[in-house]
Amino acid sequence: MQTSIYLLFSFLITLVTSAPIAEPEPEPKPEPESESIEILKRHNDNILIDPFTLSNQDLFDEIKRISEFSGAAYCISTIHGVKPGQLNEACSDISCADAEKDIYVVDVVDSLSHALIMTENSTKQIIIAFQGSSTFMDWVLDFTALPVDFESYGSTKNLDVYSIDAEADDPKVHMGFKKASENFFNHSLTALQQLKAKYPDYQFVVTGHSLGGALASLVGVELYMMGYNPAIVSLAGPKVFSKTFANWVDQKFATDSYVTSLQEQSVSTINPGTYTRITHVGDIVPCVPLVEMGYKHAGSEFYIDESDFPQNMLNVTIRGQYHERYELETLGGLAKKAVTDLKGLLKDYIVVAPHLYYLITMSTCSGLLQLIGLA
Repeated sequence: MQTSIYLLFSFLITLVTSAPIAEPEPEPKPEPESESIEILKRHNDNILIDPFTLSNQDLFDEIKRISEFSGAAYCISTIHGVKPGQLNEACSDISCADAEKDIYVVDVVDSLSHALIMTENSTKQIIIAFQGSSTFMDWVLDFTALPVDFESYGSTKNLDVYSIDAEADDPKVHMGFKKASENFFNHSLTALQQLKAKYPDYQFVVTGHSLGGALASLVGVELYMMGYNPAIVSLAGPKVFSKTFANWVDQKFATDSYVTSLQEQSVSTINPGTYTRITHVGDIVPCVPLVEMGYKHAGSEFYIDESDFPQNMLNVTIRGQYHERYELETLGGLAKKAVTDLKGLLKDYIVVAPHLYYLITMSTCSGLLQLIGLA
C-alpha cells in the first residue's frame, strides 16, 4: 500500500508541475488566457452551458445511494472480504453493514478487475459496482494509458451487438481499462445474461469510483451495445474514450436531452440509458489522461463544490457535457499550489482528500484513510 501511495503522489505532482498553465511568465502578456483559449479551440467542440445547481432532493438522494455501492466495492480486496449473500452480512465493514437488507450480492469479481454484482428488489435494480485502485496491478492499469482501437467485447464473442463502425471515426479507448473490462466480462458475462433473463424488468446500474469509475464507463457502454440499456454513474473517473468515441457515447446516451431535462427540473431519478459523471473540487484524477493524448469525457458532469462534509444538494452543480475549461481551472489551481507551496499541498491532502470525499468517504474499507492520516 505504501508503494501505491508513493506512485499516486509522484504521478499527481508530475502532472500538475508539467501542466502548460503551470509555467509562470516573467512579464504579463496582453492576452494572458490566449494559450488556454487555443487549447479549447483545438480540443473541445461541446457547448459551454451556464452551470446550475441541482434542485431535486430525490435525485441527490439516489446519487448518494449509488455512491454507497461504490464505497462497498472497496471491501473486496481486504480482510473484510465480501461473499455472495445479503450485502449487510457479506462483510464486516460498516460500508456493508449499513446496507438495506434487500440488497443481495450475486457475484464477486476479484481478479484483474474487482466488482460486486448485486440486486436490489425494492428499486428493481441490478447494480455493478467497481472497486477503485487498491492494488499494485490496479496502478499498472491506470498508467497503461496508451489509446488502442476499440472492438466491443460482444463482437469478439459473436454476440448480437450494436455496431459503431459506421458511426464513430476510429474509436479508441484507454488500454489498461480495456484489459480490465475484458477481464470482467470473461468472468461475469454469463451471470449478467442470467440476471437479465431472470429479472427482465430490472434496470442495470453500473457505478464505481476512480479506476472503478473508468470501468463503469467502459463496461456500461459495452452493456449498451449488448442491449442492456444501463445507467452509468461514474465517480471521480479518469478519461476512457477518444474524442470521436466520447461524442458517439454522448449521442447514444442522449446527454444533450439529459442535461435539458435536468435544467427543466423534470428528472428525479437515475433513468436507464443515462450517463452521470460526478467530479469534486480539487480532484485531479478526472483530468487525466490529458486531452493532448486524445482523450475526452462523455456524460453529464455533476460537480461537488464543497471540499469537506457535509455535502448536500446545494453543493452539486450541473455543468453538462465535458468542457476543458473546467479541467484547466483544476490543473491551474493545483499547479499554482505545487509551485508556491508544495509542502503545504501534501500536508493538507489537497489532492488526495478531494478524490475521496464523494458524498460519502470512499476507500474506508481498504484502510487508505488510516494510512494517510485522514481518519
